[in-house]
Amino acid sequence: MMTARGWKNGWYVVPMEATFRDIDFFGHVNNAVYFSYFEWARTQLWFELTGQRAPGDISFIVARAECDFRQPIVMEPFEVRVRIDEMRATSMDFVYEIRKDDGRQLAATGRTVVVLYDWDKRSKMPIPEELRARVKAFQR
Repeated sequence: MMTARGWKNGWYVVPMEATFRDIDFFGHVNNAVYFSYFEWARTQLWFELTGQRAPGDISFIVARAECDFRQPIVMEPFEVRVRIDEMRATSMDFVYEIRKDDGRQLAATGRTVVVLYDWDKRSKMPIPEELRARVKAFQR
């Protein structure tokens, strides 16, 4: 049974399912695809936090991305858990867990560092206090 999207134990949980196009020659999800899963979960969390829904409302750029692979994913349902970890002046860390088997098996962990970005000014910007407060409230 797949988990519903939403908050669970301080994580924003996004149910997903590997599709045929995600699978490589070896029969499992290709390593590069995990970053797409992180991206989708990060976007859904951002929309949840900000109440915005358009691609232009994503006011950050990715500065660094990493993934540690634990178990392969095949064509099966899984969930991506995401939350915001450290917040600095203009950047913050999104951390991820990809879990399968109804959340019992950890398939991968990851982290992205994002920089808040003003697209009009083409420069980084400070994290607003309102966003910091929303993150803390949601992730309790």
